[in-house]
Amino acid sequence: MKIQLYMLAFALCFAGCKKDTVIPHNTLDPKLIFVKAKTNGGDVRQNENMYNENGNIKTRISYKDYSAGLMFSKTSYTYESGKLIQTDDQMDFSSSTFSTQYQYGRSNFEYNGNRIIQRNHYLKIDNDYELRSFTVFSYDDLGHPVKQTRYSSDGALLGYTIYTYEGNNVILSEEYNQNQANPEPVLTLKYSYHYDNKKNPYRNVYYSIENIPFSVNENNITATTTVNYNIYPSSPQGVSSTSTTTYVYNNLGYPERMNENGNEFVLEYK
Repeated sequence: MKIQLYMLAFALCFAGCKKDTVIPHNTLDPKLIFVKAKTNGGDVRQNENMYNENGNIKTRISYKDYSAGLMFSKTSYTYESGKLIQTDDQMDFSSSTFSTQYQYGRSNFEYNGNRIIQRNHYLKIDNDYELRSFTVFSYDDLGHPVKQTRYSSDGALLGYTIYTYEGNNVILSEEYNQNQANPEPVLTLKYSYHYDNKKNPYRNVYYSIENIPFSVNENNITATTTVNYNIYPSSPQGVSSTSTTTYVYNNLGYPERMNENGNEFVLEYK
């Protein structure tokens, strides 16, 4: 019942929204296939993306050992009439680098028009998938996702994240979560972002609300400042740290090399 009430409220809210002006995913653009880490022994394949005949992401794999075929995680995408309706995930939670022990999850999506307004997350227990949580999304008049609110399976509020934009890039993300000392969610993490003016390849890898800000940004993040308030003892100022990323671009304006705090990666397209 609670889920239905949330859905009704959001349906009424979205009924009067303006037409989206957010830059859509371009399925004709070059597709990011591999991300490889640079090591002394050569390039080590870490991430692989596969696409369907319509150019939409079909499978995304993160490897713990590509040569041995050991996956850290795998996400499969199911579409209906061009809309994402389900993702299936398997995640390795073993500590071994030589073996895997997977946990299986599933998400399905509810829409208002072309906007995802709710994601329901299930965990596989024995042979059944059990609802564990759901997330409700709200948007601004331009179609940017500006808030995601997280609930437990019984509708109890767990927390929310607010996104602030400059153009088509998220410049601020504020995450609020519950803790034992506060019945209402409190600010626990804050991220500030700076950008270049080149094309972000991850917009065609992640689906809309799947991994904000990477799924929605028009450009590439060059610096991220994180302020962590969820520390002990707690501090109202939080603890701040900044990470930087530099890029080398191809002739189409996409990054082909990336350096994250001294770690080098190669990006390959088709």
